[in-house]
Amino acid sequence: MSIPGRLQVVVLYNQPQLPESDPDWASEAGVLETVDAVTAALPARGHGVRRVAVGSSAAEIVEALAVGPATDVVLNLCEGLGGTGAGEASVAGLVELCGLPLTGSPPDCLALVRDKARTKWLLQGAGLPTAPFFYLAPGDRLPREGLEAMLAAGPCLIKPAKEDASLGISQQSVVADLQGLGRQVAAIQGRYGDVLVEQYIPGREFNVGIVALGEPVVLPMAEIEFGSPAENPWRLVTYDAKWTPGSADYASTPVACPARVEPALAARMERAALAAFRLTGCRDYGRVDFRVDSGGGAYILEVNANPDLSPSAGFARGLSVAGLNYDDFIERLIQSAAARRVGRQTCSDRRAGIEQAVVIGP
Repeated sequence: MSIPGRLQVVVLYNQPQLPESDPDWASEAGVLETVDAVTAALPARGHGVRRVAVGSSAAEIVEALAVGPATDVVLNLCEGLGGTGAGEASVAGLVELCGLPLTGSPPDCLALVRDKARTKWLLQGAGLPTAPFFYLAPGDRLPREGLEAMLAAGPCLIKPAKEDASLGISQQSVVADLQGLGRQVAAIQGRYGDVLVEQYIPGREFNVGIVALGEPVVLPMAEIEFGSPAENPWRLVTYDAKWTPGSADYASTPVACPARVEPALAARMERAALAAFRLTGCRDYGRVDFRVDSGGGAYILEVNANPDLSPSAGFARGLSVAGLNYDDFIERLIQSAAARRVGRQTCSDRRAGIEQAVVIGP
């Protein structure tokens, strides 16, 4: 860091691998909007910026980090490795093995929250509210008795157990009978592997953003204002609702921020969101999603570590409503991460760490 306050920043992101014909292409390619936004913001603050795109090789990542000016901080936008989200935590771990500080949540947190079943078990153990569920790995027999009891209480939501960005979620994801449940489980297992069968919570849906660059602060919450049952029968944020402009689901899921929500309900969700953020080990920023039933019961749907930071995404909307400038937030993010660096490595120290990571990595 040659000039105090001015940093050499690597913007690390996953190079989209899926062809445009793949149904999941949009969710993977969406990271490029964020990359463009942050690489435009940082030079205006005097920082040096270098993009590093992650493909499918761990060795290529550490080699790319070794070249050029000594890196002060890695702005981590990486959501996977080699076309799969399963490598997200591994990439973050690789950066840490190289001795470089990175923005956002640490590897153990990223690995945890991607595993929806483990996260829900942890939430349950801590007394935080989340919907009843079953976890099914490929080859597992359906727990017929348990599933029938769950269906007797109402419909079930079937989704991938280790994906995010609404992958695999459609209006067909909610089922009301065991036969339909079996078909949907098989379909999701065939494409994504592990499956979560969760009690569907009819009602309202909220997003609670958190900034933790210092003491965690809750951003103004957002509500998904679902359209009519004819437009969005199951009141879901499906894959199309997130990634397919012009689709019926996209049109039927406008967002209100700040949400029009009762103060007591908002306070309960804020407390639960902060508790879940801390419990799962999130760092710097995050988002916790809720469903609220007709009786006012609020259930945690997901904990999102390193949520989408694009200027058009919900987290940036929350920043704006809170009166926080997007570029100022990115500045605080990289400065906070850089401050976590222990000591000052020389160039040879850095290369030694990278060489060690290459040996350890695949």
